[in-house]
Amino acid sequence: MNISYDYITEYLRDTLPKSEGLLFEMEKFAAINSVPIIQKEVMCFLRTLLSVKRPQKILEIGTAIGYSALVFSEYLQPEGKLITVEINPDCARIARENFKKAGEDRIKLIEGDGEDVLNNVNEKFDVVFLDANKSLYSRGLPDILRILNKGGLLIADNVLYKGMTASHDLEARRKRTIVNNLRSFLSEICECDELTSCILPIGDGVSVSYVK
Repeated sequence: MNISYDYITEYLRDTLPKSEGLLFEMEKFAAINSVPIIQKEVMCFLRTLLSVKRPQKILEIGTAIGYSALVFSEYLQPEGKLITVEINPDCARIARENFKKAGEDRIKLIEGDGEDVLNNVNEKFDVVFLDANKSLYSRGLPDILRILNKGGLLIADNVLYKGMTASHDLEARRKRTIVNNLRSFLSEICECDELTSCILPIGDGVSVSYVK
């Protein structure tokens, strides 16, 4: 189920600009093969956000087939770079192929566990984007705060998780651990003195936090 009324979602997707070229082909591939990528309304929101931010360095946890990484790379500064992490080797292979097709050489893909990368990375970033295992969101927050520059952004996707995060009535027993992890994460970013945060009910829920 969507977290918004179907007619609103359909209106947004019909109204927002259509993708072209490689991104359009990747959207078709994702739909046919049930690969999770950022939803169209989320993509347009993040395009707007990154147009204002114009980051030098982005860290993405959860590459999938490289769709969001390619979208984000359009808004890097000329000498910028994007590091993206993917644990699934098949997805990583497809993502590398897509980066090559796009001719994008500012993206570095690390094949491995996102939590391990967060634990060991020592460089600073302007944007961190979370779109991976939901248990990582809360566990990874201390390291994310450590590596984000002042004025940086933490963006997390799927935080409302089909509405289950917001309603015990929708919460499925087998998803309880995921939902509890997301609730903890959202409470932490909203109560953190270092951050100014908002939670938006678009796509499957997106949170945006600004490092004061």
